[in-house]
Amino acid sequence: MKKFAIFLISVLLLMVLLSGCMFLNKPDQTKPVNPSVNNMPTNGVRQLPTYFMNWWFDQLNNRQSGQMVKQDKKPSKLIASNNDILNTQQLLSEPVSVSLPSTYYDLRDGEYVPSVGYQGMVNDCWAYSTVESLESAMLVQLGPSGISADYPFINDSNNPQLSIQFVAYNNCDWNVSSYLPATGDYYITYQETNKDNGGNHFFSFYDMVVRGIPLSTDFPYHENATGTSTLPYIEWDPTNSSWPQHLVRASYTYIIPPASWFYSKGYSYADYIDTIKSAIVKYGAVAVDFEVYSDFEKDANEPSGWVYSGPSNATDEGGHAVILIGWNDNWTYNGTDYGPVWILQNSWSTYWGHNGYWRQPMISESQYDNPQSIGNWQIEANLEGMYVPIL
Repeated sequence: MKKFAIFLISVLLLMVLLSGCMFLNKPDQTKPVNPSVNNMPTNGVRQLPTYFMNWWFDQLNNRQSGQMVKQDKKPSKLIASNNDILNTQQLLSEPVSVSLPSTYYDLRDGEYVPSVGYQGMVNDCWAYSTVESLESAMLVQLGPSGISADYPFINDSNNPQLSIQFVAYNNCDWNVSSYLPATGDYYITYQETNKDNGGNHFFSFYDMVVRGIPLSTDFPYHENATGTSTLPYIEWDPTNSSWPQHLVRASYTYIIPPASWFYSKGYSYADYIDTIKSAIVKYGAVAVDFEVYSDFEKDANEPSGWVYSGPSNATDEGGHAVILIGWNDNWTYNGTDYGPVWILQNSWSTYWGHNGYWRQPMISESQYDNPQSIGNWQIEANLEGMYVPIL
């Protein structure tokens, strides 16, 4: 009897240990009718170090200026080196050639954005904004006829739907270290993980280029909408064996550095703002990051025209990623003149904000001239910049 009890305890202990290493069964996919504030999704953006990103933008700038960029040595077991990633990115530091609307633009008007998603209680906002940016890029850069020609496996060329589950599964852990302290150069150690511990655009847009993204029907999204727990791992759950023939890849990524970088290089405020605007018009929705505060996480549906103008006696809830879809240069709402505002799409269902969307003020010229004054809740502050795929 004693031996049996010891055996039973050992089996139970082994089951507990293994449960942390195994994929979960499909979670309950039933959405709440109206998500409550206690059932808001986690944010999930993990930022790369500021010192690394400052160095990184200089490397991109040097390469585009024709200067030699040193090739780093790549250990055989690493998935990607600095230069592997550098080859998939280009710096966008001036407005692209496109006719800018004078005061207002919204990608929804041309049906150039996917529908609002709901990430549930999973840390994959970054995967949502990555996929949504690519879907928007397909609609803006190719149009339905181009999508049909280039991707005949997409059934509805007016509404391409790619797999967020696949992107979230191919997450990564990383370490950034100085490998040549004398010159201030850095090295990325990049390892894959399917753990639901957040991610960022730096690596997800790299994967978009080298790995591609399959259809959402090939890897359906498994959200955890119950609010009772979060998924420790993202599932590998293809519905068919032909998914490798259904991949959409970007050719490269444009990165728009933060306002502080533009200012430090001597660009004007107008150059910076018009660089962002022109990218939206010519390429589609831009993936952006910012810090979420507790007063941003509102449950009630906000009225049309609502503007989030920054935290007030609120706590920082962590980093979040969304897509930037337009702007209005002279926005007045409820008697308040907000001046120029951005229009953004969230991934917290249509019950949040105004049907899943909101506006927030652009940084002012005085903030641009004093980057330290830019709030971390503003998209222009994020030190990893903004991302848009080029097909």
